[in-house]
Amino acid sequence: MKALLLVLIFWVISSSVIFNPTVKTVFAVQVNMQTNSQMYTLMVFMDNGRVLSQKKNLSKDEFVKFATGKWPSIYNPQRKNMLVENAILCGLVKDSITKKDVVFCSPLDSLWKLRYSDYPFNNGKEKGWSAELYKPSSKQAIYLKQEYGVDNLDFGYFIDTNFWKIMRDVQNPDWIKNYRSLR
Repeated sequence: MKALLLVLIFWVISSSVIFNPTVKTVFAVQVNMQTNSQMYTLMVFMDNGRVLSQKKNLSKDEFVKFATGKWPSIYNPQRKNMLVENAILCGLVKDSITKKDVVFCSPLDSLWKLRYSDYPFNNGKEKGWSAELYKPSSKQAIYLKQEYGVDNLDFGYFIDTNFWKIMRDVQNPDWIKNYRSLR
């Protein structure tokens, strides 16, 4: 009888608690050739602690404008400069001739190097960091899984804190040297 009463009290208390989630913005990137000849897919979500919702595919321009707070959006309602907060070399510069904002983001422009040893277009004139032609070596793949939680570059995403981490790391010459050495 006491056990039934305790279960009833527990049920009343737990059912009266309303989950009040704190929503946060989550960016993600997949490093894989896309049908539009892009070398990556950028995405943004809203995370309420239980599910990722309001998914949106982003262009590089949209990402930079959302992440800098230049554009108002649900993904950055306080219009904080998330790129500065995360020490990412991306942003907007004013074109001296047109006076329009121009987007730059060297980490995004370097992500293809994780996957390829040679740039897959223009006869591979630019070199990547991958130990193999079209995919990382097995040691590089293990490293990406351990450090960033990406099981496979074909299907996996660098997401949330791992997104910001890889964006910082591909700017670091010591990190690049270490990644290249994994054969």
